[in-house]
Amino acid sequence: MVLDIDEERRRISLGIKQCHSNPWDEFAATHNKNDKVVGHIKSITDFGIFIGLPGGIDGLVHLSDISWNLPGEEAVRNYNKGDEVEAVVLAVDAEKERISLGIKQLDQDPFSNFIAQNPKGNVVKGVVTELDNNKAIVQLEEGVEAVLRVQEIARERVNDARQRLKEGEEIEAKIISIDRKKRLISLSIKALLSEEEEAAIQDYGNSQTEVSATFGDLFKEQMETKE
Repeated sequence: MVLDIDEERRRISLGIKQCHSNPWDEFAATHNKNDKVVGHIKSITDFGIFIGLPGGIDGLVHLSDISWNLPGEEAVRNYNKGDEVEAVVLAVDAEKERISLGIKQLDQDPFSNFIAQNPKGNVVKGVVTELDNNKAIVQLEEGVEAVLRVQEIARERVNDARQRLKEGEEIEAKIISIDRKKRLISLSIKALLSEEEEAAIQDYGNSQTEVSATFGDLFKEQMETKE
C-alpha cells in the first residue's frame, strides 16, 4: 500500500502491514469483556504473563489477576513458557495495543461469595492455621481466611495467642469487621462470649418473670376459691 509520495525527492513510501487489517482492531471487534480466550504463554515477566492470541498479538495477565488465593509472585510459579492457558478478557485498548486478561476470573471469588452469605455479626467456625503472639489466622473456607487478634480471644487479658490456641484447632467466633478492599475478615471470640452471656441473662430474666406470673396466677385462683 502506498503511504506517501514525495515528488521532490522522487520517493514513494510503501507499507506492507497496511495491506492487512489491524489485528488489534479485529480482536476488539470480535471479543467483548468477560469473553474467554485460549492461548500459549509466550513469556513470563516480573509483572505478569504474556499470552499469544490470534493475529500475532499478545495479551497480559497481570500478577494480581492470576489467583484469588495466592499472591501473584507465588501463583506465577505454577506456569511455564509454552503452557496452554485459558483466560478471561478484562479490557481491550486497540489504540494503545493493549489487552488485559485474567486467569482468576475463570472462577468465582471465594471471598466475595463468603461475605455475601456471612455478613458482619454472623457467627462462623474455622480452623487455626497460623499463630504468633499477636494473632491467629483462621481458615473459614477454601480460599477464605480471617484474623483473630489476641485482644479478641477471651474476655480476660491474653498476652500471647499461642497460650490459648493451637494450630489445627477448630474455633467458633463472631465476625466483627469486613474490609472488602483489603479482603480482610476480623473475628472475635470475646464478642461471641459477651453475646451469649447477654442472651443467657435475658433468658433467665424471662424465665423469672414467667415463674412470678405463674405463682401470681395460683395465688389469685386460691383466693377466688376461698371466696
